[in-house]
Amino acid sequence: MIDYSVIIRTTGKAKDKYRALLESIDNLVPKPVELIVVLPIGYDLPEEQLGYEKFYFSRKGMVIQRMTGIEKCKTKYALICDDDVKFEPGFVQKLYEPIKDGIGALSAGPLYSFLPPKGVKTIFTTLMASATPTIFHRHNRYVSVLKSTGYSFNRHLDINNTKYYETQSVAWTCFFADIHKLRNIDFDKEIWLDSHGYSALDDQTMFYKAWINGYKTIVVSNAFYEHLDAKTSKNGNKPNVIYSSVFNRVVFWHRFIYSLQKNILCKILAVIAFWYKITCSFIIDNIYYILGKTTKENKKFIKQAYSDAWKYVQSEEYKSLPKAIKENI
Repeated sequence: MIDYSVIIRTTGKAKDKYRALLESIDNLVPKPVELIVVLPIGYDLPEEQLGYEKFYFSRKGMVIQRMTGIEKCKTKYALICDDDVKFEPGFVQKLYEPIKDGIGALSAGPLYSFLPPKGVKTIFTTLMASATPTIFHRHNRYVSVLKSTGYSFNRHLDINNTKYYETQSVAWTCFFADIHKLRNIDFDKEIWLDSHGYSALDDQTMFYKAWINGYKTIVVSNAFYEHLDAKTSKNGNKPNVIYSSVFNRVVFWHRFIYSLQKNILCKILAVIAFWYKITCSFIIDNIYYILGKTTKENKKFIKQAYSDAWKYVQSEEYKSLPKAIKENI
């Protein structure tokens, strides 16, 4: 027996993909003690049901819906997932082991589909300081967060054996956690993530905040799952996606990178890394505009997001946020 729940964030519109998730949950060994489903207020219950769900409602948002499910959870552990994933019956057992053994507080399977494709795309993201193949941690780490707010990644995990890799970030489409330690991160205090209709960098923010507070996330090399990608959060939501992707990146950098550097030299390096990324993004955005692949309206959203983000990190609301690293955690 494992004392765990399954918590699902959904809008109830993933249909066949949601059905595939429910089938995966129903086949899990051991089965969850409870199944928690969180929808936005005003949304209809999904037609696809197993019959033993507990439904809750919250404001719409990738962060607030997950945190509502975590708050309602009564078990010691939880598998927390989006509505468009599927996995094998022994999936939870694999994710439970490193937490049971005290190796980490959270765990996940690798998801290579979230990494840049090999070849030209990887070269491009490396030059942009967005996502680069790791050089230093190929034997013990999956992802490291960079001072540019991008990340380095390890695509060469030992998938033929059960091996554990530490990670500073991972896609939170599906992960397992010790509920007490997850609540102790106080991720619900990062209210800025859900402020603009799309929660860009939500996964990186949560796992990196866990990391800097001493709660490790472990990637289990052979805990495979599939992301079916219903894209329900992005459909018809492009302006909010563009705006949030810029705004949240600035806030993440200021709160979790720049502000946590311990000396002036490290702060200068953090500034250089971030401004390099911003400059590259500015160049690429203008190239896309010239080629007709983006619009004047999108450029306007980007400019406004940068302006609003820099104002926000100087605001009283931002300054009143609890410290990123908790005392006596």
